[in-house]
Amino acid sequence: MEDGLIVDTDILIDLLRKKDYAVSLVKKFEEESELATSAINAFELYRGAYKSRNQEKNLASVKGLLNSLRMLNTDEDSMEMAGRITASLERDGNMIDIRDLLIALIALVNGFGVLTNNVAHFKRIKYLRVVSGK
Repeated sequence: MEDGLIVDTDILIDLLRKKDYAVSLVKKFEEESELATSAINAFELYRGAYKSRNQEKNLASVKGLLNSLRMLNTDEDSMEMAGRITASLERDGNMIDIRDLLIALIALVNGFGVLTNNVAHFKRIKYLRVVSGK
């Protein structure tokens, strides 16, 4: 079995919406890798559910999905690495969204890659294994 993959929010949202490509993608990768998510992805999903018109239904869906994945969290190592990489990206004029950066660093510290449709941002993080969802 390969290293694990954090499933990024864009794919998780499409999975909640039962989009065929996302369902097939997750089925394929769950046979090859341990699938996980991060506390940052959970925040993004909960934020979307609370902003939605059908909060109760969407919150239940988010909770169910999150319960089916391993949850990876931040720790001092990932925050130190985030600080170092953020400083480097800012110096190079190559900064990415802070949430994507934190997801990437949580993945790196835990030996995971990231499964995403947002390859361009994540590819800026050196040593991160980025797997395209498309």
